[in-house]
Amino acid sequence: MNNDEAKFVLRAYRPSGRDSQDTAFAEALQQARQDPALATWFQREQNHDRLIAGKLREINPPADLREKILTGARMSRVRRPMRGRWTTLIGLAASIAVVVTLGDLWQGRRLAAAQQDLARFTVNDTAHGDHHADQGPRVRDMLALLASREVALPGSLDVDIGALKRDGCRTVMFNGREAIEVCFNRDGTWYHLYVMERGALPSRVLGRRPALLAENHAAVAVWSDDRYDYALVSPKGMAALERLAT
Repeated sequence: MNNDEAKFVLRAYRPSGRDSQDTAFAEALQQARQDPALATWFQREQNHDRLIAGKLREINPPADLREKILTGARMSRVRRPMRGRWTTLIGLAASIAVVVTLGDLWQGRRLAAAQQDLARFTVNDTAHGDHHADQGPRVRDMLALLASREVALPGSLDVDIGALKRDGCRTVMFNGREAIEVCFNRDGTWYHLYVMERGALPSRVLGRRPALLAENHAAVAVWSDDRYDYALVSPKGMAALERLAT
């Protein structure tokens, strides 16, 4: 079992510990005990699950919701006065609100996990990747653009990934998707920008503010526009990252 397979299994593990004796989780749990990175990921997932469980406990549907739904089912073949219909509709609306809240929490979790995975990948690549100097004219133009204080980051960029690759821009693979990496200097600080075609992050990220994450003493901004997903790494922490936005 590799880490991706273990993550798939462990996402179903309940934070209460009720699954600790379930043999279906045994191999994945053992993998987490032996791999520090997987253990860190698993702990974060469990913490998030506890947070969601707490949010769900805060949801207080009407005390008579169940009875209203059952009444609606029993009366479905009987003509009811308008007032009775409104009562049933209100009960159904309350149940729908609970479902929508659950959906929002789940989608939010997926988005946060995807952003965290991308942040962790880019920080690790920044620290340990085989970086090289970029030479082509398009790359030099991009470096000059990113070095300029006129360009606020995070933000949408006019990027031609194919042209930058042909000019020798370094590429890496993230979850089966190719990304280019551009290392640029602004005001004496080196930053690492990763750009890939849209799809590495859930579509829910569109229209949202960039996520700012701390990872191993570095800081990462993760965001998307209609064309690309981006990750911007600041090895010098959050303060250096925030300066790019001004």
